[in-house]
Amino acid sequence: KELENFILDGSADIAVHSMKDMETEIAQNTQISAVLPRGDRSDVLLGKYSTLDDLPYNAVIGTSSVRRAAFTKSYRPDLVIKLLRGNVGTRIQKLEDGHFDAIILAKAGLDRLKIRGGNIIPTELMPPAATQGVIAIQSTTNKNNQFEKELNNYLFTINDERTYFETLAERSLLKTLDGSCRSPISASAHIENDRLKLYGAIARLDGTKVIKSEITGLKKDAILLGKNLGMEIISKANGEVIYK
Repeated sequence: KELENFILDGSADIAVHSMKDMETEIAQNTQISAVLPRGDRSDVLLGKYSTLDDLPYNAVIGTSSVRRAAFTKSYRPDLVIKLLRGNVGTRIQKLEDGHFDAIILAKAGLDRLKIRGGNIIPTELMPPAATQGVIAIQSTTNKNNQFEKELNNYLFTINDERTYFETLAERSLLKTLDGSCRSPISASAHIENDRLKLYGAIARLDGTKVIKSEITGLKKDAILLGKNLGMEIISKANGEVIYK
């Protein structure tokens, strides 16, 4: 929200976001003008244990993500989830200081900081957040001047089409489920030629129930596919809002 205010009041020309942290409804008079080629969408387990299976009974896991917490508890109900905040360096330092047996971070974030280590958690166990690994560039649409027009035209030229359609589907699913980056929801789209396959999952906060499904269709129908999959998952939940 703060970055959106910067571009709306003219303090900045563009806002650069980790897209998974953006709300599904962005500020009026702005648009997502470009997304960059997607990084790794996986989550990584850091610590002396290689897998979730290797962790001892009642091990303490650090994360700030309710999605990671819920899907971890779904697989290993005994694990103790504790809140872990701060930048990547701070989080790793807390692990090294012995506050946690392991922590879970995004692979894309570690890659961008050139931090090696940890082990990827299989997506079957830890399905990714909507738009995880994507950098989005947001700009204004209401200035009505030549600079804004030229800037937006330039941003369109660096937009990665595959990632763009993936994120359309994933954010549409998230919006249909009325979710946010603070909901235990996964959405992950993959494109091959003009076909798009979208996987979605929701979980109870305590991990005791998971509902998942997938849908395939044309890439150009990305938003509709996200909406349809969201409605299917809601139907499977029988009206129970399990992910709030």
